[in-house]
Amino acid sequence: MHSELADAIRLFRNDQELALAYLHGKLRIPVPSTSHEWATNARDYVCAVKSIALADFVTLYPHGVGIEVTHPEFHVDFDYGPAGQCDCFDAWRLSLHRHLRLKVPNPVDDPRPIRDWLRGAVDSGHLAKIADSYSLYYNPESRSTWNPK
Repeated sequence: MHSELADAIRLFRNDQELALAYLHGKLRIPVPSTSHEWATNARDYVCAVKSIALADFVTLYPHGVGIEVTHPEFHVDFDYGPAGQCDCFDAWRLSLHRHLRLKVPNPVDDPRPIRDWLRGAVDSGHLAKIADSYSLYYNPESRSTWNPK
């Protein structure tokens, strides 16, 4: 796997796990069993915990099958996979996260190199593509404990 891709995934997944612990641990938002379930219920879940998030200086922005979490200690935007997988990433989100982490001025880096590195990592067996997903990947060696059982 390309070293820059491995580093981008490591940083993204670290912040993603922090976000999952905040959302599903501290705020007790239910872990979705499907991305459709998240898309259907996320806004209601976030509205129910808005006062807690505000007191923690956290912004939660649910969108489609994902959420953007801006926390004083991290910032990450991710999607849930079709079967509720919560350790997924794609080229755009890795590019955006890397851009924000490195505090690079706009515009966000072109995600095409990361897209090519992702394809290479799948071909070499380091990463897997999420079934029934257009662009989501995961690391089979580093699954989240927050994934639905």
